[in-house]
Amino acid sequence: MKNAGFSLLEILVALTVFSIASVALTLGVTTSIRTNATSERLTQATILAQDKLEALLASNPTLLAGSDVPRAGFTRTWTILFDTPQPGVAQVNVSVVWADSSPHTVTVSTVVNK
Repeated sequence: MKNAGFSLLEILVALTVFSIASVALTLGVTTSIRTNATSERLTQATILAQDKLEALLASNPTLLAGSDVPRAGFTRTWTILFDTPQPGVAQVNVSVVWADSSPHTVTVSTVVNK
């Protein structure tokens, strides 16, 4: 008589392999979701910094520094340093700060003729 089916040992080995693979897959998906969220926030912060930099360059600002909250969760600050890095030019710096699991900062800078 030929035995058909699986033994208890074979089933336990298969369940162990499946359990380990499931844990690894779950960790991979979780890491991917977290990385995607961080990437999205980084993109938003970069766009907010670039938008403010362009607005400052277009308006010929008189304020040397300032800050605002352009979107919930983000704080944007800017500084304008005249005659830096050399006379006749101005350095414009815009930083956007946000926090998720840890604090992050994106800074965009340029130098323009006065």
